[in-house]
Formats: sequence, C-alpha cells, structure tokens
Amino acid sequence: MTRRRLATLLGLAALLAAGCAARAPAARVSTLPEDRDPAFLVDQGKRFASIGDTVRAEQYLAAAMRAGADETVVMPVFLRVCVAAKHYRLAVEYADAALARHPADARLRFLTGALHVSVGEPARARDYLEEAARQLRDDADVQFSVAVFFRDDLSDKVAADPYFREYLRLSPKGAHAEEARVSLMVRVQ
Repeated sequence: MTRRRLATLLGLAALLAAGCAARAPAARVSTLPEDRDPAFLVDQGKRFASIGDTVRAEQYLAAAMRAGADETVVMPVFLRVCVAAKHYRLAVEYADAALARHPADARLRFLTGALHVSVGEPARARDYLEEAARQLRDDADVQFSVAVFFRDDLSDKVAADPYFREYLRLSPKGAHAEEARVSLMVRVQ
C-alpha cells in the first residue's frame, strides 16, 4: 500500500473511531500516578498531542483510560496519537482488545482492519474490512477504502469491483468517483 493510501485509510479509520469504546489493555505500564483525576489526565494527553509530544500524550491517555476516563472520548484521541507516532503495533493491540469487548461495533472493526493493514497483516485485515463494509453499507468512504484495499494491497481487482460499484452508487459525484470508475472491471464479450 502506498504511503498516501495508508495515510488516507488510517485517517478515515481514526475519524470513524469517534464512536468506539474501549479499555486499555493491561500490557502497557505507565509511570504516571494512577490516583490522578481522569479528566486531568485526558486534558494533559490532549495538550501533549497538540504540541506533537506523542510519547507523553500516549502515557497520559493510557493512564486516563486506566483511571476510568470516558473511553469514547479517549480512545479515538489515543489511536490518532499512536498513528501520528507510527506506533501501529500499539494501536493494533488497543484496537484488538476493544473489538474483543465490542464485537458489534462496525466502526471499531473498520479501524482495527485499517490498523492491521498498517502493520502488514492483510489476511487479518481482510476479514475485519469485509465485515465492516457489510455493516456500514451506507458509508461511501468505507466502501471506497475497502475497494482500494482489495485492489492495491491484495491485487484482487475482482474482489474490489463490487466495493467500487457500491461507492459509486452511494456517491456518484464523490471525491473518489473518477478513480472508482477507472477501477471498475469491464465485461468482455
């Protein structure tokens, strides 16, 4: 997958994560005090993220989740920080743990699939992305992203075709309409 495609896929996935709930896996240990106010930890994590200090942002946000902060608020920020820092494995760890607890969350499933693409696990990503596309049938961007995944990462234009067609049905004049059209399979007589 090209860097542009990966950045687009991960960017979309991070935006979709806004509705995802998750708890931090116990595997990460922070040196931050656990008795801090979760709101304070979240604020500090966001501040560090805003100035580009992803290491401290990750520490504070992970501590906030352990301290009981609202995961629907913290997890999307945390995952964006992980992606910005190129800590894809850490993001995969958190996303997988969250998905295990929330298997019906289609947006989290899409995000988890996108993260598996980023760490070079297309076979695992495929299942997540296909299911997310089924659950999010009306989301043109998800359909397009899954189509591009099949076309570019798996070199499977046949599998990509229905997703490109679905994107065009949902968004015939969308930002990716021209690319989707030229990527369609053509029937040979």
